[in-house]
Amino acid sequence: MSITRSLLVGTIACIVACSNDPGAPMDGSMEEQFATGGDQQPKFTEGKDYVVLERVRFMDNTGFQRPAEAFSVLLPKGWSHEGGIHWKGLNECRAEMVTSRWKAASADGAIRYQVLPNHSWASASDPMMLQMMQMQASQGGCEVGTPMDATAYLKQVMVARDLDGATVTEVKENVEVARELERKAMQNKAAFEQWGGQAQLSTGAVVARLKWADGTEGIAFCSIVNVVMATMDMYTGAMQQNSNSTAADRSVMRFPPSRRDEAERVLASIQGSYTTNPQWADAVNGYLLQVRNMQDQQHHQRMAALEEAKAADRRGHQQRMNDIAASGAANTARHNERMGAMDQQMRTWEQQQSSQDRQHTQFIKTIREVETWNDGNNGRVEMSSGYDHAWSRGDGTYVLSNSPNFDPGAVFQDQNWQPMSMEK
Repeated sequence: MSITRSLLVGTIACIVACSNDPGAPMDGSMEEQFATGGDQQPKFTEGKDYVVLERVRFMDNTGFQRPAEAFSVLLPKGWSHEGGIHWKGLNECRAEMVTSRWKAASADGAIRYQVLPNHSWASASDPMMLQMMQMQASQGGCEVGTPMDATAYLKQVMVARDLDGATVTEVKENVEVARELERKAMQNKAAFEQWGGQAQLSTGAVVARLKWADGTEGIAFCSIVNVVMATMDMYTGAMQQNSNSTAADRSVMRFPPSRRDEAERVLASIQGSYTTNPQWADAVNGYLLQVRNMQDQQHHQRMAALEEAKAADRRGHQQRMNDIAASGAANTARHNERMGAMDQQMRTWEQQQSSQDRQHTQFIKTIREVETWNDGNNGRVEMSSGYDHAWSRGDGTYVLSNSPNFDPGAVFQDQNWQPMSMEK
């Protein structure tokens, strides 16, 4: 018998013992007595009369010397979960270097939630630059592709790659998230343009209803940030464009139609309770800054060596080196543009981290509202709307119910449960 089962039976025994006269015989097993409720204790069914939410903590097991908590969410008691933070190598796509990948499922596996990692791609109008991008992509770098809006990405890319060929039945713009993305992008517009040229920014976020051939339904989310840099070709004077795109906040909830309401409630609780560990986020951002500085230093060393070689050759072959210098300047400009775009991809990710919790909350508001409860101990927590009463145990566990007679202290024989107040 498991520890949980032993504790449950012990609680049942206590409740049954208190509901009978001392020494009086009991008909049937303790479980049967509890199931019928007896004369004193009303019958309450978990999942029907109340729901228990537990805070689940996801770890970064590879980024540092010791595993560190990266983020946490509220999941219903009994749900399974796996995954956490995924890291890529230094030579792989930098915009996808650190991202979350995890999943959770109900006890019977009928309702499933999955968070997909960020997806980034880039393109260039210059054939040489495009060829270099394609070579980097073949070696694990960012994929090559042109910018697209969130709806096109979800239908053309995400459905085929990540959603098992689901049929999209409805797509809506997630206005609040799109506004947050645009605000963050405009704050970084000057940084995008530090290498020269003009930056054109476009953002978007959508939520979609899905159906699969097996009859199940789903809800999918994604957001897009496109950055298009326009620069002038030093040889021809023609305008060239380099683009970088990132799809983030990619997640999907899948469920039977008969359990749509339950799935939406859980989805609201997950999104509304998402909390990033600030110490972990600071450590990751510090590491990425070191990587960026190291690569900048290496770039300057290479450029200094190149300039020294140019100076030596120039003494004997001035005219030839003048041509080489012009060509080198053009190549340097292209390299700087590329490095600037790559660095800005990471800045976009870093800004995502700082606003990720807010975006998670805003994402769910197009499906189901969340309510903010104050537990008087751990502060404020957002959980799915539709419940009139909530209790906290002070350890990250919560109970929600609509029954006016439900009392977790009595049901669980645990007086650590305290009522919470709903903030208006």
